[in-house]
Amino acid sequence: MSNEANDKIMDEVRDYVNNVWVLSNRPDLEADCIDYAYENYLDTEGLKPLSEIVIEFLSEHCTNAISTQDLEVMAMEDRLKVEYQNGC
Repeated sequence: MSNEANDKIMDEVRDYVNNVWVLSNRPDLEADCIDYAYENYLDTEGLKPLSEIVIEFLSEHCTNAISTQDLEVMAMEDRLKVEYQNGC
């Protein structure tokens, strides 16, 4: 593929990600997402929708995220630990 074609694809990917990106305080992740989407879009020869590629990127980054349920379990464990230490 020519440099001009690659530049056009990069512009398309960058525009798409910029339009759907809502984490304004994380331009570093946005740049990573653009790179990820560009590489994967090229690898699939444009057959995979950009929306799906962006979701894949975000899903991979969410594997270590803490859910509300995780926080509730951690809070319960802390309460039980404090109660145990206080002899309750």
